[in-house]
Formats: sequence, structure tokens, C-alpha cells
Amino acid sequence: MKKCKETLLRGKGKMHMNRSWIGYILLCTATQQAIAEEDLFALPLEELSRLEVSIATGTPKPITSAPAIASVITAHDIEAMGAQDLDTVLEMVPGLHVSHGGFIYASRYFMRGIVSTYNPHTLVLINGIPQTSLFTGDRGERLVAMTGLPVQMIERVEIIRGPGSAVYGADAFAGVINIITKRPEDMQGGQATLAYGSFNTPKASLQQAGSIGPVRALISLSYASSDGDDPVINADYQSSLDALLGTTASYAPGPANLAWKNFDARTDFVWSDFRLRMSHRRSEGETAQGINESLDPGARFPHHRSNVDLTWSAPDIRQNWDVESQISYLYSDFRNPTSIRQFPPGAFGQFPEGVLQTPELSEENARIHLTALYKGWKEHQVRIGGGYYWGDIFKTTDAVNYVLLPGNPVPQPRPGGLQDVSDSPEAFLPENQRTNSHVFVQDEWQMATDWTLTAGLRHDHYSDFGGATNPRLAVVWSTSPTLTTKLLYGEAFRAPAFFELYATNNPVALGNPDLEPEKLESLEAGFSWRPHESWTWDINFYHFHINDFIDFVSDPGNSTFTARNTGTIEGTGLETELRHDWSSTLQILANYSHQQTREEITGAPLGLAPSADASLRMIWEFLPQWQLTPQFVWVSESKRQAGDSRAPMDGYTTLDLTARKLWPRGSLSLTGRNLFDANVQEASRGPETSTVAPIPGDLPQAGRSLTLEATLNW
Repeated sequence: MKKCKETLLRGKGKMHMNRSWIGYILLCTATQQAIAEEDLFALPLEELSRLEVSIATGTPKPITSAPAIASVITAHDIEAMGAQDLDTVLEMVPGLHVSHGGFIYASRYFMRGIVSTYNPHTLVLINGIPQTSLFTGDRGERLVAMTGLPVQMIERVEIIRGPGSAVYGADAFAGVINIITKRPEDMQGGQATLAYGSFNTPKASLQQAGSIGPVRALISLSYASSDGDDPVINADYQSSLDALLGTTASYAPGPANLAWKNFDARTDFVWSDFRLRMSHRRSEGETAQGINESLDPGARFPHHRSNVDLTWSAPDIRQNWDVESQISYLYSDFRNPTSIRQFPPGAFGQFPEGVLQTPELSEENARIHLTALYKGWKEHQVRIGGGYYWGDIFKTTDAVNYVLLPGNPVPQPRPGGLQDVSDSPEAFLPENQRTNSHVFVQDEWQMATDWTLTAGLRHDHYSDFGGATNPRLAVVWSTSPTLTTKLLYGEAFRAPAFFELYATNNPVALGNPDLEPEKLESLEAGFSWRPHESWTWDINFYHFHINDFIDFVSDPGNSTFTARNTGTIEGTGLETELRHDWSSTLQILANYSHQQTREEITGAPLGLAPSADASLRMIWEFLPQWQLTPQFVWVSESKRQAGDSRAPMDGYTTLDLTARKLWPRGSLSLTGRNLFDANVQEASRGPETSTVAPIPGDLPQAGRSLTLEATLNW
């Protein structure tokens, strides 16, 4: 059983037809049938310490010896916490704050206090493939309330905190999150899941694995929808305009409209050394506080995303050589069947139907990546590789009923009402392309029995920004049998997104084609101590500098904000995590992080992110086949940005609780989120510093909720 489980978790599923895959299937099937007898709900620390992570170097390594500050969340963890989406899964990662705010309440991942308008600084991968949107620079899911990826398909999530550009290139700036989905060899038979939760939130998913001749296959289908919690926004941007102009157009106080629905379909085919994965996601979400932070009841953003990737792996293709190649294609779009309101009817005393716009675009990205690992030197493993990326923003269309006149920040009615401006300078974004080619080399040098030096260098060449070279150094020292020490240095690079560069004809946010790329230097020290087989304690310290930090800055005398390089940002902090197997039936996980992120010259805080947070989770098998998982999350106050005179935003404490019953062929769970109904809020941009539009108060988050979930395996 242990062998099967370790294989599942380590991702060593590259079993070929000429190997003992039949025995593997029989072993895993027996493991499934033995679950009820063994009462195994969570990974013991002994096995968890042997989990391997490949996100740091491309080569699987145990977490303790990986040349990065890494975390791994397994499928066991996800099931124990009753998570329904990726955001919930990531809440327990030290140094990572999951925020729902900013543009239409989309989820944002603030790594180590690095915050900006569209949160483009954390690279999100699915099976090693970047999900970055060329339009916004983030993972492209800001248009919907959730990612749409069913958690039932997640085998594990690997997270590294700190720069990863030497391995992954641009956008691996503050950190990297790699979501690894289940493979055909990870599941024997099928699984169906049904769930229903507060706010009228039904969910259903189906996964089926099997073989078609020599081809192993896994198919997954899922659907979910919700009416949303719809917390009340007391005042919005239009409220401020009403006070200034003497109008009464605002819908505030009123609910933030958070309804959504998602459909996800994906397949995974494995044949010999080839792997083909395809997915399609169709999402639709309401516009929360409105696209310009003026409430817009009923407006929705539809979003489509399709992925396909083909991987060829050839381990030991020649003596001492492993080779892998990967080709991937991603398509996404948002097409609005109706116009959305930037401002409501009666705005500016001139728009009886509201300030209307119908922004639409399509985006496609194609990547090819080749890598080779040479193992012929006794003390070295050398990895070399290269690749090419092509991204295209196309079919950009727009229709507006307003005109923006030079020197006048107030939109004026367009003669003739709503008109198509797609092929004119008045469109919200021009069509454009970007290409990038890269080469890299990495050497893992076993300098001594207890010393390993990993050195990497990557060069990227962008069609619009020229070349960028990013080095990375990591020393891992097995200081003693119970202590591992890591010293890390890395640099990172982020090219501006197209919205930051080229956004036009917007009453609030404007792009800037003269932007320089962001650059980061980081130094980290990490210590992992295991005084006993039931205890592990990790503590990490870091310091970083960001040059040419990009944010949207207020234009003097106007209501608009323009993307600019605002200067140098520095950050310092610590992260600590403790795991303890109290007994064979009780596991405890606790972590704490503290960060200070500020402007280097003025010392003003970057703001919007909490300065500290902590969490505590216990997985307790209180009866045979019964599991109880309480989870506490504490978040400190959040300081404001420079120029924002409001008091710091209050912190909060939440309690989640999951009760789970396991049977040989399924499970039943009941999960409560925020059981104390704490007043949870995320910081808004204030009246003086808003980069999109001012919300005078902060953004209320979901209150208490319950979810009942049933799973059947066959």
C-alpha cells in the first residue's frame, strides 16, 4: 500500500506498456479496497517528508532537499479540508494571502505582500503549463468568481515562494503555483461527486478512468453554479460622483452581484511515451461591484478557455540522457451578449441608459519547450533546454455610447448612442502580438556528501522588450541528520501586460506604452528541522527588491489612472510552518508569516495586503472511519497605501470545520466556512489612491456557509 501511495503522490506514473503496469493497477485497486480497514485519512509525517517536488528544478526531489522554499498540498489534504475550489486549498500556505477584491471580486494571490491592481506577479501553472493571460498578465481567471477547475481532479499542488524566472521565465516573479491533475494511472474506475451549499450552490463532477487498447484514458466533467453571497456595498464610485455633481444615479447601498456558473471538461490520454491532455472551460460571472466599481445589477462576463498539450517523454533515450518535449496551445475569450454599464443610468446627468460599453477580445497562446537532462557526470546533473512562445490578442471589438474629449475627464454622450468603435483609436485595446524565445542551463552539483549547489541561468528574448537574463543559485546543506539549511538567490523579470501597455478610451484606467519591465532580486534563508519522526519545523527568512514596479497612478486634475513605473519596492519577512503527528489519529499543521512590503525611498507601505497571518488545522480521526478537520485562519490588519488617509483595515479570525465519513466505496462530508460569521473584508483602493475606481469602504466577503458533499467510487 505504501508503495502505491508513494507512487501516486510522487507522480512517478511514467509506466510504459513494457513495464509492470498491470501489477500496479492491481496494487492500487487493492489499496482502494483496504482504505476502510486501515483508517487512513491523512498522510503520516513520515510519508509526507518523502514527498517529492519537481517545480523547483524540473527534477523530482524531496521537499526538504529541494533548492527552493516549497509547499505541497496533496489530494488527501484537499479532501480533509472539504475544499470546493482552489482558493480554499491555498489559504493554508504561509506567505500567500488569497484575496477576493479589486476588479469584480476576482480571486487574487498575494505572495509575500506583493500587491498590484491585477495581481500578475504569481505564475500559475496547470501540469507545468503557464496559464498567464497576455491581456492582464495574471492567470486569466479574473473574469469569474472561481477557477472552474474541479478539485476532484487535483492530485497535488506544488508552491514555491520566491522568484522562479530562471526555470520558468517571466511572470515567475513572486512565486509559482503548479496544479498537477490526476492521471489515468492515479484512478482506477470512476468517481462521482455531488454537492450542495449555501447561496444555492449546486456542484456535480464525474471522473472515469480506463484503457482503450494500449491507451490509458481519464475523462472528467464538472458543473457548478451559485447565486453568490452578494454582500452589501454601502457606497461606490457613483456615490462619490453623485455627491460631486448633485445626481442620484448610484445603486448603492446595494449588493455586490457575485452569481457565477462554470462548466469544465478535460481528458488525459497516455500511450507509450506520449501524453495528450485537453480541456475546455466555460464560465460566466456577474460583475460584483461593477467593472468601474459602480454597481451594475445583472451584468455578466462570459469567459471561455480551451487548452491542449502534447508531451513526449523519453527517459534514458540514450545512455545518461533523458529528453522531454512539450507543445501546448491555449485559447481564451470573453464575448458579451449585452452591453455592460461602466456607470449607471443618470450618471453625469446625461446618460439615461448609463455609460455603456461592450468590450470583447480573443486571445491565443502557443508554446514549445524542449529539455534534456545529462546524468553522465558523477557529481553533476545538467539540464539544458529552450523554447518558443507566441501570443496574440485578436478579434478585439468594442461598442460605446460615450466620447472622451481631451482635457475633459467626464464622458460625453456620443451622437447616435451606442456605436461600434472596434477598428478605431477609441477601442479599449488594439490587437497585438508578442513572441519570446528562451534558452537555459542548470547544474545540480553534489559538492560534498551533505552539500548541493544548484545554479541556473535563463535568457529570454522578447519581441517588444529585448533580452532578459535571470540567474538562480541555491545551496542546500544537510547540516545535521535532523537539520537542513538552504541559502537561495534569484532574479526575476516581468514584462508588462497588454492592458498595462495599451488600454485606451477608458474613463478610469489607461495603459502606457513607455513602461519598463519589472525586475526583482531576492535573497532567502530556510531551515528545516526534524527532531523526531513525528515533528517537522520549517522557518524561512527573505528580502527582496523590485525595480520599476508597475501600478496605476492618478493623473493630476483628471479622474483617470495611468500605468506607470512607480519606483523601487523592498520587502522583508519570515514564514514558519510546524507539522506534528500527535498520534496515529491526530495530525496538526500550524503556520505563521509576517511581511513588510514598502516603497524603498519613502518607506510608505505598499498596502492592501495584511502584514501577518496565521493558520491552524487539525485532522482528527475521532472514530473509525470518521474524520473531523477544524481550521482556524487569523489575518492581521492591512495598512493603506501612501496617500490613503483611512485607518488600517481591521483583521479577522475565521473557523472552518469539516466532518467526513468514509466508506469503502465513497464518502460523505459536511463543511462549514466562517462558522462564526466573522466580518471579513478585503481592502479597497481608497478615494485618494484608487487605481480603478474608489470604493470608500472596504469589500465585504462571504459570511457563514455550509456545503454537503457525497462521493461514490467504483
